[in-house]
Amino acid sequence: MDSNNLLTKLKSFAQDAKTISKKNINIGATFSMLTDEEISLVLAHRAKKLRLENNIKQNEFSKSANLSSATTYSNFEQTGKASLINFIKIVRNFGRIKELESLLKSDISSVIENAQNPKKNKKRVR
Repeated sequence: MDSNNLLTKLKSFAQDAKTISKKNINIGATFSMLTDEEISLVLAHRAKKLRLENNIKQNEFSKSANLSSATTYSNFEQTGKASLINFIKIVRNFGRIKELESLLKSDISSVIENAQNPKKNKKRVR
């Protein structure tokens, strides 16, 4: 067996494994129990479900979300991959931008601590 044929078979196996994994993802699982790729697929699945519930075609959704092409959104639904800017456009188009505001926000305890110790020297971390 030549190396090109072996490489082709390995790529095919990897694709098959991805497809099987994608079909077996528990979309109700807690994100802390999923890999990064699985989380992105769950988000893509949720987006697709929302789009279908609203009876919107992919190309219509892409246009209203101001994405560069219908393929951009289609690829997101299939692979879970999108740039952060495109993901923000998708979330905004679903009317769910408010939900992003809570991400990466300081928790209340750190806000209280900063208020109690305003002169505490903060050093830049490299």
